[in-house]
Amino acid sequence: MRSASTHKKSMLDRISDFLTKQIRENRTRFFTVIGFIAGIAILGIFIFARMQTLNESASDRLSAAYMSMMYGNKDDAVNHINHSIAYSGNTPASYQARLLKADLLMEDKDYDKALSLLKETEAKGNPELIRPLAMSRIIYLYDQQKDYRNAILSSNEFITKYQDNFLIRDVYFNLARYYQAVNSPDDAERVYTEILAKFPATEEAERAEKILLGLN
Repeated sequence: MRSASTHKKSMLDRISDFLTKQIRENRTRFFTVIGFIAGIAILGIFIFARMQTLNESASDRLSAAYMSMMYGNKDDAVNHINHSIAYSGNTPASYQARLLKADLLMEDKDYDKALSLLKETEAKGNPELIRPLAMSRIIYLYDQQKDYRNAILSSNEFITKYQDNFLIRDVYFNLARYYQAVNSPDDAERVYTEILAKFPATEEAERAEKILLGLN
């Protein structure tokens, strides 16, 4: 008989394969690269939370939600997610559940409810490294609504709070694009120039340099 730990590892492997497949197949849906990168990040954070949290019940509920999604049972997944949020307190799994529910709400274009969950997670998320993932989703949410002015505000907030986060280059690059979208070329040029200075020899710097050549 397989041990409980072996069974849990097998479940994690199946969930990891499913999420990786979903990220890969749906990559082109994202207007910005933030959604794609955050998707990869949430996979890693989910596995970390699944292996480390002391609250096995909350963690198991979240695992069950992902498994339900794997088999196309969205209603069952939502029930597990709601239970994790309602009864898991301030655990990593409960905030993972909030992020997952926000993603599902955004798929349904229920942006107000998604934004409420994301703001709560960004303010109180445990562990703290989940907070920039929530903020990146807030930016993406505004992007999806073409609300570029709020996307600009949220991007600048991200830069102020999470300067060392691995998403920072993408946030800078998309901030410049948002400035272009609201017809603020001077601000766009300033941000592209900052990208060259802060992130030399990166893909973002190469793209920023090409855009700057077109602006001048």
